Amino acid sequence: MSIGPGVSRMIRSLARRTFVGSLVGVALAGAGMARAAELPSAFDAAGQLQRLPVDARAGFGWLRTEGGIQFQVNRTVKSVLFYGDGVVRVSAHKGETYTKQPSLVVVASPQAPQLDIAESADALTVAAPGLRVVVDKRTGTVAFQRPDGTPLVREQEAPVLTPGTEPSGTTTYAIEQRFALATDESLYGLGQYNEPYMDYRGREVLMVQTNIGIVVPFLVSTRRYGLLWDTYSKTTFADGPQGMALRSESAPAGVDYYLVAGDTMDEVIAGYRHLTGAAPMFPKYAFGLFMSKERYATQQRLLEVARRFRRERFPLDVIVQDWQYWGGEKNGQWDGNWSGMVWDRERYPDPASMVRTLHDDLHTRLMVSIWPSIGNDTALASELDASGLRFEPLHWISKRARIYDAFSDEGRAIYFKHLKKGLLDLGVDALWMDGTEVEVGGAAHDPAEVEADIKRLGRTAMGDFGRYLNVYSLLTTRGVYEGQRASADLGDKRVVTLTRSAWAGQQRYAAMPWSGDTTASWAALRAQIAGGLNVSMAGLPYWTQDTGGFFVNAPGGERDPAYRELFARWNQFGIFNPIYRIHGTSIEREPWTFKALDPAVYRSIHSAAELRYRLLPYIYSLAWASTRDGYTMMRGLAMDFPDQLALREVDDTYMFGPAFLVQPITKPMFNAELPPPPTVPAAQLRTPGGQPGLELEYYRGMNFERLVSRTVDTQAEHHWPDPPLGSVPPGLDGLQNFSARWQGQIVAAEDGEHEIGVEGDDGFRVWLDDKLVVEDWKESGARFAGARVVLRKGQMVRVRIDYFQKGGGRVMRLAWRTPRERSELAQRQQQLDLRQATLLPAGTDWYDFWTGQRHAGGANATRRYAIDEFPLFVRAGSIVPLGPVVQYAGEQPDAPYEIRIYPGADGRFTLYDDDGETYRYEKGEYATVALAWDEAQRTLRIGTREGAYPGMSEQRTLKVRLMPAHPGERVQTKTVRFRGAPVELHFTP
Repeated sequence: MSIGPGVSRMIRSLARRTFVGSLVGVALAGAGMARAAELPSAFDAAGQLQRLPVDARAGFGWLRTEGGIQFQVNRTVKSVLFYGDGVVRVSAHKGETYTKQPSLVVVASPQAPQLDIAESADALTVAAPGLRVVVDKRTGTVAFQRPDGTPLVREQEAPVLTPGTEPSGTTTYAIEQRFALATDESLYGLGQYNEPYMDYRGREVLMVQTNIGIVVPFLVSTRRYGLLWDTYSKTTFADGPQGMALRSESAPAGVDYYLVAGDTMDEVIAGYRHLTGAAPMFPKYAFGLFMSKERYATQQRLLEVARRFRRERFPLDVIVQDWQYWGGEKNGQWDGNWSGMVWDRERYPDPASMVRTLHDDLHTRLMVSIWPSIGNDTALASELDASGLRFEPLHWISKRARIYDAFSDEGRAIYFKHLKKGLLDLGVDALWMDGTEVEVGGAAHDPAEVEADIKRLGRTAMGDFGRYLNVYSLLTTRGVYEGQRASADLGDKRVVTLTRSAWAGQQRYAAMPWSGDTTASWAALRAQIAGGLNVSMAGLPYWTQDTGGFFVNAPGGERDPAYRELFARWNQFGIFNPIYRIHGTSIEREPWTFKALDPAVYRSIHSAAELRYRLLPYIYSLAWASTRDGYTMMRGLAMDFPDQLALREVDDTYMFGPAFLVQPITKPMFNAELPPPPTVPAAQLRTPGGQPGLELEYYRGMNFERLVSRTVDTQAEHHWPDPPLGSVPPGLDGLQNFSARWQGQIVAAEDGEHEIGVEGDDGFRVWLDDKLVVEDWKESGARFAGARVVLRKGQMVRVRIDYFQKGGGRVMRLAWRTPRERSELAQRQQQLDLRQATLLPAGTDWYDFWTGQRHAGGANATRRYAIDEFPLFVRAGSIVPLGPVVQYAGEQPDAPYEIRIYPGADGRFTLYDDDGETYRYEKGEYATVALAWDEAQRTLRIGTREGAYPGMSEQRTLKVRLMPAHPGERVQTKTVRFRGAPVELHFTP
């Protein structure tokens, strides 16, 4: 596999120990490993700084420490510690610290490399393997260089350390460090913030976890260095004319960051994984399809869906049980079993039998949702409360649940004990840890409100939530991972965890983030691409999202042809995610839903899923490279082409492994995207008595149980916010569980066909001239539904709207499309373009995956794409292993492979396999086969199989296909029965 020319050197220099030993250490050491990142050695046992020899005239003094140096300028003390070749930690403080807590992120130990220290009148230079650090003796700022003196990045100013006090009375610092960047460098990483761009130059980012925001404080530069910011409070990244700055609200001692240098971005990310822990292998099934929705309400329904997948012969590996399997809402009240790791026996009478059926009969795995909010009536809550391990504020959705303290060792152990008993001991395969940002209140999309909610939780077992604002997800996934690894009776099963948030280092706990509750639109799909890439380039190898969008506001949902087109394109993106997952609410989204509605869309979805399964040998081998080498599967173009400036701002195209260039289609080609219909103007509304506006009645209860007020609504448009930001309608106690009715007349603005309807969240009905024309009476996100009616200008049509609001978003809007607007939409439909242009990186040739046509790099490749195709190119020199179409990942362990060679350059790829289930690979039980294509000799060399594992197929048929390089050439095919011995296959020119 062509991962980059310098990665193997980087890995060797960082590891300095056997692979197996390092991986087991990361897996099992947990908190113990974090001691490596405690205070520098120049502190005494009490945490106070030892005296430094300071030159009174220069105001600068320094001493050598084990693994680095420590120096003082003016009243600021800074430490420089080396953690391996090209990896250094810099901390700045006032000579005292207010915690002995080791790093929650860094698990590597400082090393004691050979240092060459030179001092001049102005500078102190420390040369270590892979990196040179230059200290300005006047200012104390640090510059980082390659060993040959090539600049990487430098601190622009001394750190700003502002003392303060947290609510508990703990002393803390607000901190800032500013860096000077090169004008031509670009920055990536930091996580996901629901934006369509990747490069952070000139941007400002508020780094607070939200429902749709993932914070990972690691930046990677096209100059081939990375910065890991090891502070857990609210942080802001900002880049502008005064330099790039990182600011954090609360730190225990001062600035603390790590710089990683390498010859490639892969080396930089490998350095990050060296610092924060390797990503363990997921089981093989995790790379198949996860089918999920909000939600399967009964055991019977979940099994019906799994059986239907098998009948339809649509590939599936994991079916997901979302929330409320423990109980739910009854008579308007949530029961107190919220996320208590228990099953509602009325709807799930025998969950253990359900799991056995999934495993034994349907070859399907089960993922189950759990939350950090625990219902008051559960045994789990009782045990946590006995030790004071739940926070006082109530969770928004239940009002009978509270968040557990995952910062406590005891709290994590209690939480895991109950989830093991209630879920894992029944055979549940994987866990979905929802709300881990951590969600408390209901406005989980707004960073300021989420920040306020989390801080209201008060104090954790480690300290104030202000200091630990962003790291709840890291701690709670740690408890689940360590609990499973330590439980011998779980059978050495690999851990798979899905979370709604993440933090640096979370990859070592086998936890992957997804991007939260998105709302379906072309813009949202576009932002998912950039966001997923920045999570990957922040060092987390696995990421996923809700294929199709979580909320769907399209009129008619899956019956809307425009949405079906969007779903098909989103699914094409999904199969080229590290983890492939369909999930959401509002609509039916099992793939066969589209079969009768739109056969072409169904064929697109089905063929894409089958391609994903054919790629499993390729993807599983990339997963091994991620574990062993710190590789990145989903790659922004800058990772492979960092010096091609034209690619820096390409945010919708990426590499998937070393072979594939992927450009999901993010615009409609067959069904024009319709803007929201405008609100009916106030001038066009009349009450039944002929006055301006509509009569409006408010009722308590969601079915008009009790009339509480009447008023005249001058314009039927409402976006009710939560108090105190907005007012509660007259007579109501709050903005949940109410209903409303509008009555009056609409005056037509033009002659012709109008479309009149409602955008609402939750349910609504519309009558026109006493005829029910819209019936959408269900709890759902905001969406528009309307009816067409032909009117004359000035004609009045009677209108009645019934509406109910349960919770969550609150929107009701009477909207229409006039004949003129409908005509403009028809013109937009005629302007759709079926063509897509893809900028192909220079320096290599590319093959269109669908047609085989070869293109030179450095130019656009433009053509039309049907609904079942999208821009997908293969780099010349690639070796791509493909398996057969299977119904689940482990269906044919000895299946023949197709090995495709795309000529034009030398190529390498390493095939990897193991038992796909256990951690025995950590003990060396796996097998690899090196494949090498020699372009000049037209020869594929299949290397000796290295290693073995129990159950390994001793032989496999390999069908090698050399793809045609020029028009008129044919595919050359050779078949070999590979038994582990090396083979050479020669092809004719």
